[in-house]
Amino acid sequence: MVETPTSPRLGRPKAPLSAEVPAITGRIRRLIDLVHGGNLAAAGRATGIPYPTIRDLYAGRTANPELSTLDQLRAPYGVSLNWFTDRAADDEVPLGGRTVLLPPHPRAPQGVARALRQVLIPYAAGDLLAVFAAVEERLKARPAEPDRPIVGEASGDAFTFRLTTFLLQPLLAAEKVGEEVIPAAAPTASPAQGVDATWVARLEAVGAMWRALLPRVRGSGGTT
Repeated sequence: MVETPTSPRLGRPKAPLSAEVPAITGRIRRLIDLVHGGNLAAAGRATGIPYPTIRDLYAGRTANPELSTLDQLRAPYGVSLNWFTDRAADDEVPLGGRTVLLPPHPRAPQGVARALRQVLIPYAAGDLLAVFAAVEERLKARPAEPDRPIVGEASGDAFTFRLTTFLLQPLLAAEKVGEEVIPAAAPTASPAQGVDATWVARLEAVGAMWRALLPRVRGSGGTT
């Protein structure tokens, strides 16, 4: 059984945050809130930025960060450096979602050409991504050994693949009985193209299922 974090403030600032912050701080918060539900520890692991630095950026104590720091912050998410620094840029975070890999379609031709599929989990499916981040964090906190749930000794892309396959198992099972519930190709990550509302609804249903089974995992934008 996967355990989930119990602390309501895990990885988050302990002191109340001021609403009056510089524009660049506001955009840093928007990015971290959208991708990690405000979990600064998770943002630090994703970017390689030390937790104290992430905390100060998020709290606004560092209101004029070095461009190299912003570049390190934006790189894992595909956000342009200009989005942080240009006050005229749209406040909307220019992201589509998290691209993951899934096993080949069950009716794909047999043979070496059965490549893994790229699938986009849109950030609009926030509940599922919140569960994903919480379970990922808990598993990474455990030693990489054979009896670690879901992922065993895996690391890197193999870790993510096993976790993704586990969490999206209801959709993969539906495919095996003939339902076409997963997009045939990875959707674009461009917000200008919009998101597939049906796909988001399916992902949110899966997220709701996992929240019911793992009740200490909170919903979109909440704590974990």
